[in-house]
Amino acid sequence: MTATAAGPSASAVAGEPILRLTDVHTFIGESHILQGVSFTVAPGRVTVLLGRNGAGKTTTLRSILGLAPAARGAIALDGRDITRERPHRIIRRGVGYVPEDRDVFGGLTVAENLRLAQRPGAPRERLALVHDLFPDLARRAAQRAGSLSGGQQQMVAIARALINENRLLVIDEPSKGLAPVVVTQVTEALAAIKGTTTILLVEQNLAMARALGDDAAIIDDGRVVHTGPMAAIAADEALQARYLGAGARN
Repeated sequence: MTATAAGPSASAVAGEPILRLTDVHTFIGESHILQGVSFTVAPGRVTVLLGRNGAGKTTTLRSILGLAPAARGAIALDGRDITRERPHRIIRRGVGYVPEDRDVFGGLTVAENLRLAQRPGAPRERLALVHDLFPDLARRAAQRAGSLSGGQQQMVAIARALINENRLLVIDEPSKGLAPVVVTQVTEALAAIKGTTTILLVEQNLAMARALGDDAAIIDDGRVVHTGPMAAIAADEALQARYLGAGARN
C-alpha cells in the first residue's frame, strides 16, 4: 500500500469534510467487499474514486447511501453519523444519487421523471438549470424516457439529481457505455456545476476524471491504497499501472 491518508491538505484548506468514511467494512452475502475504507470528501470539490473493476467503488457509494449497509465502521455527513440510516433519510439530508445503471423510469416522460425526483420546496430555478445544462431534455420533455438514447437517459439520471439543491452528489460511472461526444457533453455539464456542488464521482475514464477531479482516492481489493490530488495521480503512470491497469480509459 502506497499510501497516504487524506490529511490536512485539500480537506483542511476547504474546511471540514462534508463526508467522512472511517474503517468501513461491508459484506455482500458472504463476500467481504469493503475491508476498512477510509477517506474524506471536502466541500465544494470533486473527489474521484478510482480503481479496477470489482475493487469496491460502487459498493462504497452504496454503503454511503445505505443501500449496502456497512457492517462496521462509521460514515458521517456534515459531522452527523449516517451509518445506520435508511436510504430515504440520507437522500432527504441533501444527497443526490446517479446510479451506474441510470434507473430512469422508461414508461414516464422526461418531465415526469424530473417531477418525480423533485422534493417539495425545490426552487423552480433548478429546472431552468437542468435545461440549460442539457438542452435535449427541454426539447424532449414529453418523450418517454425509455425511448431515449443511452446518452440522453444518462442526462435524465443526472438531471434528477440536480433538480434539487443537494449538499452532495454521488455519481457512479457517468461515462460508461457512452459515445465520446456524449461523454464530452456530460463532462461539460458537471464542470459547469463544479465548485457550487460537492461531488463524489466514480469514474474509470481518466480524461473525465482529470477534467473534473480535485482530489482522488484509489481503492484496491476493498481498501483505500492511495489518496491525493487528482492531477498528481493522472500524471503518475506507475501508480496507474499498479492500481488501475487496463481498466483505466484515457
